[in-house]
Amino acid sequence: MGHRRLLALVVALGLVSGAGPGITAEKVTVGLTSLSPAAMPIFVARDKGFFEAEGLEVTTPVFKSGTENTQAVIAGEVHIAFGSITEVLNLRKAKLDGRYFWGISNFMPFKLYAHPSIKSPLELKGKKLAISNFGAQSDYLTQFTLRHFGVEPIKEAAILPIGSTPARYAALKSGRVDATIMWFPHTLIAEKDGFKMLVDLNDLIPDWGYLGYYAKIEYLKSRRETVLRYLRAHTRAIREVNANPQLGIEMLKKHLKYDQAVAEAGYKEFVKSFAADGRLPVKGFEFLLAEEEKAGKLKEKLAVADLIEEEFVKTFRGTR
Repeated sequence: MGHRRLLALVVALGLVSGAGPGITAEKVTVGLTSLSPAAMPIFVARDKGFFEAEGLEVTTPVFKSGTENTQAVIAGEVHIAFGSITEVLNLRKAKLDGRYFWGISNFMPFKLYAHPSIKSPLELKGKKLAISNFGAQSDYLTQFTLRHFGVEPIKEAAILPIGSTPARYAALKSGRVDATIMWFPHTLIAEKDGFKMLVDLNDLIPDWGYLGYYAKIEYLKSRRETVLRYLRAHTRAIREVNANPQLGIEMLKKHLKYDQAVAEAGYKEFVKSFAADGRLPVKGFEFLLAEEEKAGKLKEKLAVADLIEEEFVKTFRGTR
């Protein structure tokens, strides 16, 4: 048995905490759909050496949208993606077997903000709305919200791919668009600047897979022990963040450049959403598939089981 395979087995059994002297750490690329407070466990695991202790060298490129993150997974440039459930569905639409295998932040953080003159979602007819990119989570949620309130996307309201949340808010503030969905901390900024919250999407979709880990099924099977080691570092970081609020706040200040007040608010809003056991947001997937089928966007019949891999959650549940 080779050194790498032996190391993976020994670490997976919990007999050692690191790679040991003379053994090269295994490289894992984790693509981030965006820089979010939900990435606190990743920041902690990297800064505190938890990944290194598991014999891993983790790099975390940041993409402008979920669409770009998914494309990197397809290209093999990203092993594990930190993204939304809509990205997993896009992988499947691309004829690749991608699976969402660990829930991180199971809640809906998005809110739809508009120019103060717009009093209701129905008044978005004839208006322009910003998204990050076509096929991204922001695109799906924007189109769903419009349809929910009786406005047909594209036909009755323009959808413009603008980019990240800061770019979309800048477009809203400049008048280039009339509305956009946003999340923390730009929701706080929008409130202060006088923009109107039309819809809190958490009222419409409460159990949503906002951010979690997904990967190609071939990677999950061929690198099972690597994934288990990665998740052990991740769950260790969650315990640290829950036990030490100041650590989480400092991570947000350091990596997201938040000031003290915003970092404290971000910690408070997101830490309660962390699924320490990796719970998969099954209801969110059911909702997503039902809405996609209703909109005629599914070319094949899919079930939740086609988009998730429960092995890792079950494995960790059994070791607690």
